Amino acid sequence: MSPLASVVIPAFNRGKLIEKAVRSVLDQTLQDFEVIVVDDGSTDDTVSLLVALAEKDQRIHYLHHDSQRGAQAARNSGIRAAQGRWIAFLDSDDQWLPDSLEARLGLAERAKVHVVHSDCHVLRPDETQPQRFGVPPMEGKVYRELLRRPGPLFPSLVVSKEAMARIGYLDESIASFQEWDTAIRLAKYYDFAFHPEPTFIYDCRQEDTISRNMLCTAIGYEQVFRKHRWAVLKHLGPKALAFHYQTVAAHFRLAGDGRKALRYLLLAIFLWPFRPGAIVRRAQRFLRLALQR
Repeated sequence: MSPLASVVIPAFNRGKLIEKAVRSVLDQTLQDFEVIVVDDGSTDDTVSLLVALAEKDQRIHYLHHDSQRGAQAARNSGIRAAQGRWIAFLDSDDQWLPDSLEARLGLAERAKVHVVHSDCHVLRPDETQPQRFGVPPMEGKVYRELLRRPGPLFPSLVVSKEAMARIGYLDESIASFQEWDTAIRLAKYYDFAFHPEPTFIYDCRQEDTISRNMLCTAIGYEQVFRKHRWAVLKHLGPKALAFHYQTVAAHFRLAGDGRKALRYLLLAIFLWPFRPGAIVRRAQRFLRLALQR
């Protein structure tokens, strides 16, 4: 009999962390699931740890990439192998709270939606206790809202496998802000529901997290808004597109790429020349929020 949900966890060199992530799933109040951990070509003891975990619990499955292909490719491998009606995501350095799956699947059933997301707690390098993150509470028809700004994080998402298949799974070319692109494509077809209470702990203390790589962050933001720029222009107008150009200019400036920063700043002013100062101030405010991710 197929499980209700499949939990997909991409992992690369996470020998010190993967067991904690998997156990946070095994400790759920709702137990009708399988765990699919996709090792993305690790060179440490991640695979041996996964083998040992799988021997103890038949709900744990692992897949292995012969070489590193990236988190999106690992998630896609897990989604395609999933037997559950629902797909839930967890990153290998994060942990679910005990009622995470039950709370979100219950909301999905009550609201009759294909996509649910939630708030979370965040652990930052300079803090000893997790703090409330404050994920934007996007509910209902959120396509236009997502064209304006990022929303859900991957570990907050529970999505029907039917919906993942409809959007053609995940775009493996996106360097960062991967969940933003995924959410935009889902919102084109489906309403969202939001669970306001935290359902996981988002751990930003690892040195190799994508959110701490400024150049990767800039490139990912550039990829997502350029991919959807015509939709932004159609639904929100040139002012919103100018805001994205200004925001990515700020990202590239922080990453040390002054040439790209200047190019996108000039494009922002060209698109919306009426109040360039306001564009800059809005982008700086957004960037402060984005750097917390």
